Amino acid sequence: MKIITAFFLTLLTLSVKSADKPNVVLIMADDVGMEAFSCYGSLDYKTPNIDKVGKDGVLFKHCYAQALCTPSRNQIMTGRYNHRNYLGFGMLDTKEITFGNLMKGAGYATAICGKWQLGRDRKLINKFGFDEYLLWWLENRSERYNNVGELIHNGKLLEGGKGEYGPDLIADFALDFMTRHKDQPFFLYYPMILVHDPMDPTPDTIDESRKNSTLASRKKLPRDEAKKVNKANFVDMVHYMDKIVGKLSSHLDSLGIRDNTIFIFTGDNGTHPMITSNTKMGQIRGAKATLKDAGTHVPLLASWPVKGVKGVVTDQLIDFTDFLPTIVDAGGGIIPTERQLDGISFLPTLTGNNGPQREWVYSSYFNKYNLLRKDFIRTQRWKLYDDGSFYDISNDPQEKNSIANPEGEALRIRDWLKEEMDVVSQTSRKIPKQLYSGRQPKQKNQDKIKK
Repeated sequence: MKIITAFFLTLLTLSVKSADKPNVVLIMADDVGMEAFSCYGSLDYKTPNIDKVGKDGVLFKHCYAQALCTPSRNQIMTGRYNHRNYLGFGMLDTKEITFGNLMKGAGYATAICGKWQLGRDRKLINKFGFDEYLLWWLENRSERYNNVGELIHNGKLLEGGKGEYGPDLIADFALDFMTRHKDQPFFLYYPMILVHDPMDPTPDTIDESRKNSTLASRKKLPRDEAKKVNKANFVDMVHYMDKIVGKLSSHLDSLGIRDNTIFIFTGDNGTHPMITSNTKMGQIRGAKATLKDAGTHVPLLASWPVKGVKGVVTDQLIDFTDFLPTIVDAGGGIIPTERQLDGISFLPTLTGNNGPQREWVYSSYFNKYNLLRKDFIRTQRWKLYDDGSFYDISNDPQEKNSIANPEGEALRIRDWLKEEMDVVSQTSRKIPKQLYSGRQPKQKNQDKIKK
């Protein structure tokens, strides 16, 4: 009898512990800046499901990613700036510890689905802490959208080429993972393959003239006409991205676990330069792969119904190193004391509590072709580059006029930012050789990989 009682007490204890741990769903869209969301002032797109995440939680007005896919993925997963761990485009150092590792160590079921782009070896996924996965661009570089090519599912290569829409397959995996793990805490990292180019029609595209639009067919069109088709397809893609976000959130509701799920949405960098969007602030051209505001300023919305605040809009500074400490903080994970992190948890903001906040955002960006490095440090308003150029972003968002001789407050801020950047950065203008872990990247091959 005592054995049976002890057994049920153990189950009860485990149940209580699981109930205390929130599920965490992190969605990161591909190549989409703030100007593509109605909650951030867009006039060309309707994103009601993504907007709702902010209405039900917190909308962050100042979140900053890196300018390109791989650097942002490295940073968000490790909580560390790129000058500490960047090996080259399409790679993540196997010595790194990710939020997958730490959440798994905290007792979570873990999964990743969508775009990988961090190494071709399938064993890497488990090494970085993910129990399950369905990924595009692991070993393959096939079609990602209509008539999706080969995806890799838990170590097995799917046949592909069956007329399926890639984002739907990825979303179905996410829904299934949440269903199977609804009775235990889970962490789902969903780096979407939407809305990266090519700008293809979606299953919801109703314009008959665009339903069979492909990159090859658009190249045959006059430039202005091709530009219009690309923009129209991109609008459809943004709407489909929003639809998938709504589908995931609704599924959590149907499983009865939405209240205790931290639901986060962001983007990995700015929009492709071929896309210009109309906003309440005027026209904004995408600036992916540049360090301008439109290349690094991304959306961030997060909600936690059972413990989080609702309807908060904040100017708090966030960068991509902050995600790991936030997620691990929420899950009760333990970060190794010897691990040098650069991020600060924004969980207190999500729950309406006071906590430390960063005074600046820093970026060490490495060009994927020549590995040259360029740094900047910024506040909500002011931005300083390592070459000394200094901008008032609130009055010069396109960074056309560097302030050569700042005075008063501007001078004080510039000098302070320079001191801060000198502390956090390194003096080398190239990736330190020790970061290669004895390996030199095959740069010629890297250049051939499309973004």
